[in-house]
Amino acid sequence: MNDYERSCYGKTRFLIRAHAKQRASTIRREGGGHFRTYQCRHCGLWHLGNLPGRASHLRTTPQGVYHLKDLTT
Repeated sequence: MNDYERSCYGKTRFLIRAHAKQRASTIRREGGGHFRTYQCRHCGLWHLGNLPGRASHLRTTPQGVYHLKDLTT
């Protein structure tokens, strides 16, 4: 998995950081994980990302669907 696939591909894109932060708060309030917002170096928009070491969901890449834990072990 390359940097583009990890940081941009298949992720929701937010035009404004405030909208990304609102979505992260909603996810957390509904019992989901803790996410951080970051500006993508590939598309220039804002994404939600896991805190380092906390990724535990599926990721779609051009090569297929992977569970992130499978990619970090």
